[in-house]
Amino acid sequence: MHPFLERIRVNAYDNLSVDEYTPDLHGWIQGGFETSLDKVYEKYKDVPTVTGFEVGSWKGASAARIADKFKDKLDALVCVDTWLGAPEFYTQFIDEPGRLMSNNINGWPQVFYTFTKNMKKCGYSDVVVPFPISSVQGADVLKYYDIKADFMYLDAAHEYNAVLSDLEAYRPLVKSG
Repeated sequence: MHPFLERIRVNAYDNLSVDEYTPDLHGWIQGGFETSLDKVYEKYKDVPTVTGFEVGSWKGASAARIADKFKDKLDALVCVDTWLGAPEFYTQFIDEPGRLMSNNINGWPQVFYTFTKNMKKCGYSDVVVPFPISSVQGADVLKYYDIKADFMYLDAAHEYNAVLSDLEAYRPLVKSG
């Protein structure tokens, strides 16, 4: 694992207790996710190690599935997210239990801690690297360190221009092929 990724990985989990924690992996994974994940795995099944980017992670449902699928060969799954929520959480889902606003402490969303506790409790904290930053800024940092991925799962913002920006920012960071 790249030293920068190792540093932020350790920092995210180091003093995190999950002894009495029950994972909350509620996610928005659609039916095609597993099929796509199988195709990506098939491409890399004979490669000894892979690095992946997940841009948009929320509570970690997709990260857990990716980490489980690639468990024997995953060097790092870099999960880039602000963990602050998307516009729809402040408009459509503002009062739903278990969503953004119901878990705030002093106005600040706590879903980052849900994510890190989920990853640690499920046994993925050795390879899942939470990177709390905006998607485009995250791409800038990864580019600075010349960290590239074999594959990427993009599910951050849900608006056209934001998705296009993410695609443009991360395309140079995904290895050819």
